Amino acid sequence: MNSEQPKFLLPTPAGAYYFSQEKSNCWQRDVLSKLFSQPETPPLSNETLIDLFDIDDPNNLEEKLRECEALKLIQVVDQKINAPDGDLVDNIKDIIPVFSKNNKVLLSDSQGFCITNVGFPDDMVEEISVLSADIAIMHKRRALEINKNLGLTSQAWSIVDASGNSCLGFWPININEEVFVLAIEGTPFFNHPSIITLIWMLYLRYGRSEE
Repeated sequence: MNSEQPKFLLPTPAGAYYFSQEKSNCWQRDVLSKLFSQPETPPLSNETLIDLFDIDDPNNLEEKLRECEALKLIQVVDQKINAPDGDLVDNIKDIIPVFSKNNKVLLSDSQGFCITNVGFPDDMVEEISVLSADIAIMHKRRALEINKNLGLTSQAWSIVDASGNSCLGFWPININEEVFVLAIEGTPFFNHPSIITLIWMLYLRYGRSEE
C-alpha cells in the first residue's frame, strides 16, 4: 500500500468509545487494542495492517481497513499524532470538560478514588466518587448479563428525572480489569477527539499488561 504523502492510523471517537465499553473478545477490539498500545499513530502501510489484522494474505488488508472505516472504528489521518505525555491527572482535567454540556465531569476509579473533577462542588466529590465505585462493582457483576438477557447494548447508568431525562449519568470505562467511571451532569458529548485522548492515556497506563 503506497501513498505519496504519509498517512497514519488513529481510532475514531466512536472506536474509542466502543473499545472502552466492549469487553468481549473480538477482532475489532484486538485491532483497537494494538492502536492504543502505540506511543504514536502508526503509519498506514502493509506492514502495519498485517500486524493490526493478524492476517497473512496482503490482498485482504485494504478490504479489512475499509471494513473498520465503515464501522467508524478507525480513521486515516494526514499527520502523525503522539500519545499524550506528562502528568496523567493534569492531562485528563484539561480534556474532560468537553464531555458535558454543563461542564461538570468527574472521573473516578473502582475504589471510589476521584482521579479528577471539573465543575462539581468539593462537598459532592466524595459522594459522587463513592457512588461511581458502587456502580463500577454492579457493572462488572451484573451489567453484561442484564444486557444479554434484555437485548440491550448500553453500558451507562443514570439518575433520571420524572421524564426519564438523565440528570447525572455514569459511564463505565473498561481498561483491562480496571473499571473507571465518568460521572457527567447533563447531556454527554462523546463524539469528540478528546475521548480518543482519554482512552489512549488510560490504556497506556493501565491496559497494556493484558497483551
